[in-house]
Amino acid sequence: MNDNQPQSEGIDFLLVGVNQETLDRDVAVLQQAGHTDICTVHSGVEARNVLKRGQVHFVITEMNLPAMNGLELLRLIRRTPGLSDLPVLMTSDSRNKEVVLYAVDEMVDGYLATPYTGDDLLKAIHGIVARRKNASLHQQMVRKARRLVLAKNYDKAITISKEVLARDMNNSDALFVLSEAYFHLQQPDRSRQFLEMYLGKQPSSSKGTHLLSKVCRLDGSHGDAFTLLLKAHKENPLNIDLAIDLGKFYLDMEMEENAQQIFNQILASEPTDLNLIKIGKAFLKKNRVTDAALYLQKTVDPLPETAFVFAQFAEMLQKKGNLAESAVQYEKCLQLVPDHPEYLFRLGELYLVLGELDKARLLCLEWLKRQPEAEEAKKLFALAFHGQQ
Repeated sequence: MNDNQPQSEGIDFLLVGVNQETLDRDVAVLQQAGHTDICTVHSGVEARNVLKRGQVHFVITEMNLPAMNGLELLRLIRRTPGLSDLPVLMTSDSRNKEVVLYAVDEMVDGYLATPYTGDDLLKAIHGIVARRKNASLHQQMVRKARRLVLAKNYDKAITISKEVLARDMNNSDALFVLSEAYFHLQQPDRSRQFLEMYLGKQPSSSKGTHLLSKVCRLDGSHGDAFTLLLKAHKENPLNIDLAIDLGKFYLDMEMEENAQQIFNQILASEPTDLNLIKIGKAFLKKNRVTDAALYLQKTVDPLPETAFVFAQFAEMLQKKGNLAESAVQYEKCLQLVPDHPEYLFRLGELYLVLGELDKARLLCLEWLKRQPEAEEAKKLFALAFHGQQ
């Protein structure tokens, strides 16, 4: 993280980028405009950690980032309660229409193509602030409904969205919120009803087509679901999540060659850790540990929330007799979630079986320092101690 650290409880701007020169220039522009609380980081993962720790008022992120790219960071923000309304400006050297539409589909507030000037940056920021300040009552109500969907208060989200449609029957955002809410309530007929209305107004929305595919899967219409997923992927070939879903569908249909073709294309496109973990998880679901390893072992800086996938990987490796590699994966889990009692216990057991008694004892001592009453740690420590006698 850069030395530009926040001096108060809130951060005016969180800047995310890999080019330090660009970050320094943008910080200078913002400071000259009167902003003092500015934080800079170099990856989506670092940005996520800052967002988790404190209040941020505005995010400016590059598209191309390591481990978690700008679009994944945007998706994380839009899907996290308490962050979903955060203004996000994305910068990129791409002027590809598909890239811009993808960002818009994920509800980015603004898109700035590089190279840009300081004036361009300030103009983009002021435009976003003005649009939010002048948001109509209906736009404010839809934002509230989105927040309620994230909070799993689906009935209230439906009520508010229907109020919006009663006054503005062409409000596509309200239609999509209704579709999502009914999908989560496992009411596919109602979800499909509003999704078809939404897609009638937004026919090129891969997000809408993707959700309709999920609705079809929910009611057992797998053929329609597959056709819609192919259509969504064609509409937005840059959406790696869509590609992964399509690959998973191929795996479920036992179309091995098609699945491998999709996953090989993803591997060749510099995938992020989240991409790799999703593919690895799909192979674990099929009990294909060797295939899962090809993807999970390529991760660099996975999020703590993904530790359970590596724990599942470790458990399956252990069952197959690969104890040393299983221990490596549990060690990774504890790097992500240091005090997790189950991971500590599983790793301690493995150390004992592998005859690595010193490691087992050190693990238990560290565990007991943090959790003096942990009975599992005491038992493991006793076994490790007696094993040395």
